Amino acid sequence: MTARTSHVCTVLACALIICLPGVAPAADPADTSAPGGIQKKAAAQADPARRPTPESAPKETPDAAALGERVDALEKENVVLREDMGKARLDARTDLRDLEKQQSDADARLQQRIDELEAQLAAERERQSRRERHLWMAIGILAIGMLAAD
Repeated sequence: MTARTSHVCTVLACALIICLPGVAPAADPADTSAPGGIQKKAAAQADPARRPTPESAPKETPDAAALGERVDALEKENVVLREDMGKARLDARTDLRDLEKQQSDADARLQQRIDELEAQLAAERERQSRRERHLWMAIGILAIGMLAAD
């Protein structure tokens, strides 16, 4: 590319960037100026049946007694859920201890089996070495006998 071509491309790119905001459709400033206005507008466009209307908004405030009862019910539910969570943690710890015990028992059995097999292997090696020693002694005796016979 020549310098002239690169300058022309740069000027065109700058002009395009400057013109883009003027081409974009104007948004409704009442909806998007408030925090979360864009999200509310997008949600309303996505689900037209759930558009907020002034008629569907609650007109009366809940009384303090109903609100207090609701808070008490939620606190009781919170206590029950905490107890359930405590029981679940205890059960999980108990299960984990049982699994650890089973694992340690399995490890002990495996180590015992390994020790038994190693003992058998050592005994077999001893028998083989004795057999080889006797074989070489017999070969030596035969060699001495053949030398003495000559």
